[in-house]
Amino acid sequence: ICYGFLHFAYLMVLLTPVIESKEYLSKLSTYVISMVYFAIEMIFMLLVFFLVSICSTALVFSLQVIFSAVYLILLISNLLTNDAIANKQARHEIENNFIKNSSAKLKYIESIIPNEKLKNKVNNLYYTIHTSPVKTCNEVSVYEEKIDTLICDLEKIVGENDEIKISEQIIEIEKLINKRNFILKSK
Repeated sequence: ICYGFLHFAYLMVLLTPVIESKEYLSKLSTYVISMVYFAIEMIFMLLVFFLVSICSTALVFSLQVIFSAVYLILLISNLLTNDAIANKQARHEIENNFIKNSSAKLKYIESIIPNEKLKNKVNNLYYTIHTSPVKTCNEVSVYEEKIDTLICDLEKIVGENDEIKISEQIIEIEKLINKRNFILKSK
């Protein structure tokens, strides 16, 4: 009986990295649970081996089932928790992408503009986006796409060095950012 449960524990030590969620980086806790279960099974097997005359088969089997049940409950709850955390992290990354990418593009545009007045306008636009709400929703995704497109267009216009077009583009982007922020803040 003990050998069967010990082999099950060893198999779970080997399978734990495979069944763990790939997105979540903290796999250590689940692996530690499996290693502790294996160690308990090993110690219990040695105790049963040395105390074979005192232990009844029913008692050994009952304790093995209890150890395995507790292990499986801990393992499954940890896997579910890790999966929920991985999903939350993935959602957070998606929400952060708009702000992070837009801010980076605007910082680059700011660095290539020779005109100080326009540089300050782009810097203000950068801070408006950088301080915008991070969360996103379907209602503002259209605005986010438009903003992203306009920022790419702004980069091209800066290459042309047309101050009027640059100013108009900055105003248009700012309007869309404010509209996006208003929608998100009203929720």
